[in-house]
Amino acid sequence: MVNATINNKFLINAPAGSGKTTSIRNYLKNIYLKHPESKVLCITYTNRAAEELKKDLDSSNIFVSTIHSYIHELIKPFFAQKEALDLYWTLYGEKISNRINNAENDEKIAEGNQYYIEKFGSLSVDIIKVNLIELSYGETPFTSLYSGRLSHDDLLMFAYLLTEKYPVILRKIRDKYNYIFIDEYQDTSAYVLKMFYNAVKNKTDVKLYLLGDRMQQIYHNYDGSFEESFKEFDVSQRLETNHRSIGKIITILNNIYNSDEFIQKPSEDNKNVEPDISPKVIINSNSKDIIALAQNKFPQILTLYLMNKEKYGEIGALNLYECYNNMEMYSFGKKYTPSDVLSDLSDDNPDILMKFLLFVDKIFTLYSNGNYGSVISTCKRQIKYFNASSLNLQHHNDKKSLKEKFDFLKAIYDNEESSVKNLIDGFEQLGILKEDFTNKLYENSEYTNVFDISFVEVKNLSAYLNNPYISTQHGVKGESHTSVIFVSNDSNNNPNVRMYSFFELWSKLDFSLPEFEDFYYSFVHIITELESKIGLKINDLTKDTYAGCSDTLKQYCEFILEKYKDNKIFESIYQKDFLAFNSKPNVTNARKVFKVSKVEGILTAYKLFYVGCSRARKNLLIYVDETKISNFKKEFIEKVEAIGFSVGDTL
Repeated sequence: MVNATINNKFLINAPAGSGKTTSIRNYLKNIYLKHPESKVLCITYTNRAAEELKKDLDSSNIFVSTIHSYIHELIKPFFAQKEALDLYWTLYGEKISNRINNAENDEKIAEGNQYYIEKFGSLSVDIIKVNLIELSYGETPFTSLYSGRLSHDDLLMFAYLLTEKYPVILRKIRDKYNYIFIDEYQDTSAYVLKMFYNAVKNKTDVKLYLLGDRMQQIYHNYDGSFEESFKEFDVSQRLETNHRSIGKIITILNNIYNSDEFIQKPSEDNKNVEPDISPKVIINSNSKDIIALAQNKFPQILTLYLMNKEKYGEIGALNLYECYNNMEMYSFGKKYTPSDVLSDLSDDNPDILMKFLLFVDKIFTLYSNGNYGSVISTCKRQIKYFNASSLNLQHHNDKKSLKEKFDFLKAIYDNEESSVKNLIDGFEQLGILKEDFTNKLYENSEYTNVFDISFVEVKNLSAYLNNPYISTQHGVKGESHTSVIFVSNDSNNNPNVRMYSFFELWSKLDFSLPEFEDFYYSFVHIITELESKIGLKINDLTKDTYAGCSDTLKQYCEFILEKYKDNKIFESIYQKDFLAFNSKPNVTNARKVFKVSKVEGILTAYKLFYVGCSRARKNLLIYVDETKISNFKKEFIEKVEAIGFSVGDTL
């Protein structure tokens, strides 16, 4: 229940297809018309979303920005201050010392250390402190520890901790704006949510609006630490009309969500539209045949895969994917995944190398088509890559010289034997690239393997992105398609997805997303508390370390069994294992039960299934492997039929 005295914080549920962007724009227009003097801040997730919201909003009092751009501008003035530098050393001092010492003799770290020595003559904590006079935001997924260049994730964490230590910074928010909107709040870091909450909680004349959909929270950017604060938000407003899908699909979505608080209804235009084929679950043991049938019946159907290896193998960019999949900076729990990097043609792409490579493919596609003017103008807009002087065309000889350079590069581009490094070397050889940009590439040792990949894979990826015909369930958030086939599968990769465990649980229990999330965040909080108390991660338990914390583990086991004794989700997922540990406590059983991966994988599957279904406008097919549901096939069929699907073994 919302406290009646708290009326300046609003949480608006906006499911896929509900016209959230249009609604936010209408909110902004109404504020401008009714209170033109009011100042409005609107935080979005991507540059594309920011540009969309800015349309038709010609007011200097409305400021639209991405999360990272706004947070960067907010704390940038403090980057050279002693207090900020002291906080940086408090947070990263130990990591910097460990990296310098390189006790594990990591070759990549050794290369980075040598690079620093060549640049500054020596490497030590004291030398780094002398050279590090100002922090910066590197706009990359990794923090450059020695130079103080913060990553995407660390920028947000650092900003929050800085405002916690120096809350006066928050005045820059609450004293400047009367309204604050945060789009896609479900993908927003808890650090950001806490910052804005702290800025407005004691200033009721500043209104904070969060818009989004918890079911689309599939990237694990949010850690659940804002749950109690959410209870203070007014949730009476919501976007109920789904403008995307027809009525039969919306019925299925409502039944999957299974909560009266989040019911959607179809638009008048879609309410009575019939599909070409009724929403159907196809239970079969041959996915290739079923997918081929679906693609034959609906040539423009979107095929949603879970396994990225299958997707990128079909595209012809498997080596490129595997390189990014093995990078620590895109590993599980990080802000961006390999799929995020390999599926974004825009300037929002978080990876500086992939963004550049896709840009290179774009300019040589233009060049091959004789669009020389577009090539030059496009390059000039990318001053972060190119030396402006190398693109000047003041004289006829300049044009001739530049054409010779591009002909030289085009020959490398066209050569199917050319690697990514060959093309970058070609640009460097001609003096076109900025040294600062190439330094950013080379100082990240995780790019080493990408440099050796054939540039043909970049071309294949670019061709696919310009005309997508398959996707993955990790990439389900996006544009809708008239027809969708969802290929159900499990994944032990990043993130862990237990689709068939979800299907089994879902077939046997009746639960809603709010119920499942309440249990999940509660359980995660207890396990996090336990790991903090014993001083190590559960996965790091050994026979030796177990002996020192066995009593604590037993206490927590008893506490968890008592706390969740009437919880149907805990009973189905964990109770048997906890009872086993309780009767036979040992390190093997402890590592099996005190971990969140099982429930996390099921919750991720739940959300991916819902959001994947929500991509379909008219025709929705679900492929399910018959061999993986043999133990609960009857219950599963009853479940999917009850929520609105027909069931069969083929189209």
